[in-house]
Order: sequence, then C-alpha cells, then structure tokens
Amino acid sequence: MLALTALLALTTAGCGGTSTVNQSKVPRQPVDKELRALVPEKIRESGTLTSAVGNDYPPLSLLDLDNKTVIGAEPDLIRAVAQVLGLDVKLVQANFDSIIGGVQSRRYDVAIQAMLDKPERQSQITFVDYMRTSSSILVSERAADGVDSLDSLCGSQVAVEQGTSQVDDVAAQAKKCAARGEPKLEKLVFPDSVGCFQALSTGRAHAFVGGTPTVGYQAEMSHGRFRTGGEPYRFLPYGILINKEDKDLVRAVRGALQKLMDNGTYTKILKQWKIANGALKRATVNGGRA
Repeated sequence: MLALTALLALTTAGCGGTSTVNQSKVPRQPVDKELRALVPEKIRESGTLTSAVGNDYPPLSLLDLDNKTVIGAEPDLIRAVAQVLGLDVKLVQANFDSIIGGVQSRRYDVAIQAMLDKPERQSQITFVDYMRTSSSILVSERAADGVDSLDSLCGSQVAVEQGTSQVDDVAAQAKKCAARGEPKLEKLVFPDSVGCFQALSTGRAHAFVGGTPTVGYQAEMSHGRFRTGGEPYRFLPYGILINKEDKDLVRAVRGALQKLMDNGTYTKILKQWKIANGALKRATVNGGRA
C-alpha cells in the first residue's frame, strides 16, 4: 500500500495536482512545408505519425489522473514535432525493451521513451537526440549517506528496469564486487520502473538505478523519503528512435525538432517538466558517444 500511495502521489504531482486530460500547454505549431515534404508518402497521406511512448517514467512520461492518457515531456515533444510536419500523433504505450524491434518492424513510425543514444544501439536504429541526460541512484533517506557511487552498492539488492543501460551497469558492478571478495550485489530486474519504485518503497530493494530525470523526480516527490546517492554518471543523450532505412524521416524529425529549439517551444516544454538542465542547443543525429 505504501508503494501504491507513493506512485499515486507521483502522478498527481506530475499533473500539478489537477487533471489536464487531453490538454497540452504547448501552443500548436505551424507546418513547415519543406520538412513535411520529406515525410514518407504513406505517413503523409495517413496524416498521422505513430509513436511508441512509455507511461511510467516521470517527468518524461506518466499517466494522467484518468489512468489512460500519457502526459509528460516526451508526449509534448513528439506531438509538437508532428505538428511541424503537418501531422497528428498517435501515441502507443509500449514496453521499453520492445521499442527498437517495434520501430525496425515499422509497428511504430518513431519511438520516444527515455532511451539512451549509445553507439552500440546505433547499428540497430537511428536516433534524433532531444536532451542530455545521465544515470543516478535512488535510495532511502536513511541510507543515502552510505551510497556515493555504484561501487558502494556491494551487499545491496538493486532494482533496475528491464532493457535499460542500468541493467548492464549493475551487472558489471556485481562482478566487481565478487572479484574483490565483497558482499554480493543482487540485481533485481523489473519489467518497468513502477516495479522498481515499489521494490524500493517496500524495502525489497535497497536502491534503484535509473535515468537521472526520473530518479530526481521521485526524490523530489517523496518529500524526503528518498534521496539520490552520490553524483550522476555517464552523460549521454536521449533520442527519438527512427528506422535506419527511413533517412528522409530522420531529416524531417531532426528539422522539426530544431524548429522547436529555434522558436522557444522546446525550452518551454523542458521547463514545464523541470528538466531544462538537459537542454541541447542543436538537434543532432546519433550524437551519443562512448
């Protein structure tokens, strides 16, 4: 019950305390005809850009008070991008570890779901980068002083979301702990971040390792119950996923995102969701570096 209460508080706080179902504070964007012409004919004729999104990674994505509508920085961004291209957007909620395959198979035209643009992923998918981010550790307030890095998690049970880079980070740290003969680090993998938060709330996990935006958000909304441990690590961009063969769509989405950066809409969205410190100056393609 404590975990569910904490998650409910997260959702309510993310909406400013009141429901804004199907409402966006982002002004509608004018269509750029040149960029629209780059959109593949099939998408252009349908009038709709289908995008995979998450629903459990606040403030990037979360469910509104109706428990159906996805809100957050990512839905706002992809909706505004689509408007620049003269399209409506259809948001499809999808599991994180299914979105690369979904874009490759063209189940989705694009995906925006807090996925790091990492060099090893660029062989599978093309990224249009939309913000700079990092990874962080979330722990209970009473344990925070003893956690300053992944290295301090030996002997702990650590929650991570399936398919994320943090799964690999924690697995690598577990090997380091074992090699040094230190107490075992147990990795707990959950299908979504809700499971990670619940495990931390109930004491099943001692820490949650995830993206800095959602770790920071959870810490802020917990009113001191949780804190970040140590400093963020590994700075990389999040990117919009596009099929590698759809080069014109990449150009269109990159151009539309740059338009949003130039006209101030991009900054407005990030400020609204309190993640402006991750703002990029330019919309880049495959800008993630090891």
